[in-house]
Amino acid sequence: MSNPQITVLMSVFNGSDYLPVAVESILNQSFTDFEFLIIDDGSSEPVIDDILSYGDDRIRTIRQENMGLTKSLNTGISLARGEYVARMDADDISLPDRLKNQFKVISRSKRLDLVGTFFEIIDEKGNLVQKKELIIDPVYRLWRLQFHNNYGHGSMVFRKSSIIKVGMYDSRLRFAQDFDLWSRISKKDNTHIIPEFLYGYRMNTKGEQASVKNYDDQLQAAICISDRNLKGCNPILDDQDLIDLRSLYWEFQLPKVSPRAPVLARETLETFCLKYDVDTDERKCLEEFISKDVAAAIR
Repeated sequence: MSNPQITVLMSVFNGSDYLPVAVESILNQSFTDFEFLIIDDGSSEPVIDDILSYGDDRIRTIRQENMGLTKSLNTGISLARGEYVARMDADDISLPDRLKNQFKVISRSKRLDLVGTFFEIIDEKGNLVQKKELIIDPVYRLWRLQFHNNYGHGSMVFRKSSIIKVGMYDSRLRFAQDFDLWSRISKKDNTHIIPEFLYGYRMNTKGEQASVKNYDDQLQAAICISDRNLKGCNPILDDQDLIDLRSLYWEFQLPKVSPRAPVLARETLETFCLKYDVDTDERKCLEEFISKDVAAAIR
């Protein structure tokens, strides 16, 4: 396919146990105008042979020495033929209408760069663990993005040209590369969440998953990105301010919310609204969300 609408991009490193279900969930999509670009990132298992056995001409495969997820995804974006790129992880599941519904949304407006969905967390046997309903309001979602990642990486569809324009994934990052990228590309009106459960994120409770095995490193990377985001909104925040402010939404650095968090939130809201050109009505709505957050945190 020389000009597909969507490139589904998946990087694979072994994991043959879950790969067939992931691949088949894409090949069985109700939306069919896509190429499936699969990068074998130095697997010791014959994953490409397994994938090619499907005999589907929408599949493109690339073999390479192990480079890690971040660089593999940048390679895939550079090679993608589609105007839009849909992420897919090699142990997850896309529901049949996922691509159809995301394409319908992102293609209707040239303003949109990023479209995500609600998703389900499933265990290694495919059993439901938790349903993740993400933030619908775009300005409030952007506010919360200053603190933490609020998208499911594998569930995202993005406009290729816009991702390239902001420099793609930061190749220096091994962890939280998606949080970093969404933070750099997001504006108040260029992202959207479809309030439907269209993706299944597999959580390997046995601890073989990279995000589980490297949890501390993942957390530290996310903290650094949040620090950058918050200081980008409010440059006068010092290190302790950042910890205190983040306690409004995180429990990892302080055992309970800091008394200073509400004051710091109000100050940072001022500069956030200026940075992202938040108008009066949007600000009023955002203030209501934050007031509820503060009340819940200090309860």
